[in-house]
Parts: sequence; structure tokens; C-alpha cells
Amino acid sequence: MASTFAGFTLFNSGPHRFVLIALGRHYLAPDAGINSQPTTWDRNKLEVTIRQTGRLIAATDAALWTLVDAIRTQAELPRTGTLVDHHGRSWAGMTLLRFTPADRIDRGRVVSLGYEALYRNLL
Repeated sequence: MASTFAGFTLFNSGPHRFVLIALGRHYLAPDAGINSQPTTWDRNKLEVTIRQTGRLIAATDAALWTLVDAIRTQAELPRTGTLVDHHGRSWAGMTLLRFTPADRIDRGRVVSLGYEALYRNLL
């Protein structure tokens, strides 16, 4: 199964994985920041955050940069939509906040670039 974000198959040229970041509540510890109370201050629930890591793979440098430019376009909008991993798990209302390419392009039979993408369900 292909992974998608807002209906776009941006990252399926190579292997990738999704990691769900901390879930729970956002709180301020006693006497921290603006909380001058002697007890913990429960603010609200944490926003769902997903980190995707992987590798874009293409036959040529030009084809690789076409993939990067398509992802850049979505990250700069910012686009909000449903994120679906390659196992069919989906998260609605996610925003692609950041795309961070690796520091080098690897060249061999194919051209590839590692990356990290960060999605968040903005409350």
C-alpha cells in the first residue's frame, strides 16, 4: 500500500517509516514559567505529532529534484490533510510542518536523498 498526504503520493519513491511522537497532556510543572502555583497546571492535550524518515530515490539528479520540489511546495503552503501510512493507518487534519533533506545526495545506480518530515495536528 502506498502512503499519502492530502491525497498526494510524495514519498513513495523509496523506503520510509512513520513514528508517533509523545501523546498525552501538556502541562507546566509547579513554579515553572507563568505557573507560580504549588501544583502542576494542566494546559490541554498534546497535538498529535508524527515524524517520517526515509529516502527519496530517482534515476537522475533532475528527477530527484523534481521530487524534492513537489514536497517543498506542500510544506510551504502549508497543506493540511489526511496522512496515511503504507500500512493503512490514517491521521486526519495533519499539517506538513517541515521537510528536512539530508546533508548529501548519494549516487550509484540510482540517486537518493535521506530526509525527515514532520507533521502535526494543529489544535
